[in-house]
Amino acid sequence: MDSNQAKTKRNALVKTIALTGIMAALASVLMFLEFPLIFIAPDFLKFDFSNLPALIVSFVFGPVHGVVVVAIKNLVHLTVSQTLGVGELADFIIGGIFVFSAGFVYRLSRTKKGALVGMVSGTLVMSAAAAFLNYFLLIPFFANLFIAAPIDASAKLAIIVDAFGTVFPAIDNLLKAVLFSVVPFNLIKGIVISIITFVVYKKISSVFKT
Repeated sequence: MDSNQAKTKRNALVKTIALTGIMAALASVLMFLEFPLIFIAPDFLKFDFSNLPALIVSFVFGPVHGVVVVAIKNLVHLTVSQTLGVGELADFIIGGIFVFSAGFVYRLSRTKKGALVGMVSGTLVMSAAAAFLNYFLLIPFFANLFIAAPIDASAKLAIIVDAFGTVFPAIDNLLKAVLFSVVPFNLIKGIVISIITFVVYKKISSVFKT
């Protein structure tokens, strides 16, 4: 490799790192602008657009870079966490699965169709992972951590399920809470972020070309 090639490669690496950092900063800001989807989930499940920059980075630079953006925004939010890190851990795992899956599929076919297939795949994989993790880990852990009443774990879990029941009265157990609230919540989140990405990606991708 001659000096010009080395310089070009070094400049490309610097630009990649810089743009990934900028998008991570944007994602961190967007994560503060969260709001509940009260028609589908209790208000402790918050919607935000912070995975939008991560998904764009995943498409431009690759899925690993997208996951890095997800990691950085959650590390930033650990400093002001109101969930003792549980919310940030959940966002990192589930958001990371989303942007990695979508970016991985897109890298196999860098076309408009490949982007669509990637985003659909990412949304479905994310929703399935969210269902599994919330049912077996996140919601039970959240209940035990944040409900201080001297009651057993099943009673604490029932309190969380009741919160889902305020949205949909038919929800009376954890499985229904996951299927009728957590899964639709993540499907909506993935679809909205995917639509925005699909609209803006080509218009701004030239900025990221190294």
